[in-house]
Amino acid sequence: MSDRLAKLEKLLKDEYEKLDALREGSGQTPDDEKRIQNNQKIRDKIKPQIREYEEEYLRTLQHESVGLVFVEADAQATIDVVAAEIDRVERKAEQYPEEVLQLLQEIKAKLNQPGTSAAAKLKGSLSLMPPFVNLSYEGELDTENFFRRNFPTFMRLLKGAKK
Repeated sequence: MSDRLAKLEKLLKDEYEKLDALREGSGQTPDDEKRIQNNQKIRDKIKPQIREYEEEYLRTLQHESVGLVFVEADAQATIDVVAAEIDRVERKAEQYPEEVLQLLQEIKAKLNQPGTSAAAKLKGSLSLMPPFVNLSYEGELDTENFFRRNFPTFMRLLKGAKK
């Protein structure tokens, strides 16, 4: 894993901790003004910063994955996680714009290519993810929870990869 990916992982962890603390503080304060300030800080500072780091993380992951060799079992485990997320979104298709659902179908098609190794499928689907992240924010897709649930999976994959 590159130094930049490790740095982004730490930055994201820090931002998620800030987000959690502000949300918790908003829920526990009887002061309406403080609650409003916390919610504004989340909306105007924390979430945009998280979005920026997530997008950079996926762009960097896409770029670096070209030169990596993934352990087949690790790649398959990651594919299983991504496929489960796609299925979860598809079950609530009415909540998402057609553009997002179309891109999810493209990713799913890459993941289901017959006769292709899991590592090749994963690299193909990773190449689609950065625009997916941009669409997700426009379409209100819950990438925050996607990242929180799946970062450990991606990190294990990268740690097991070889250059």
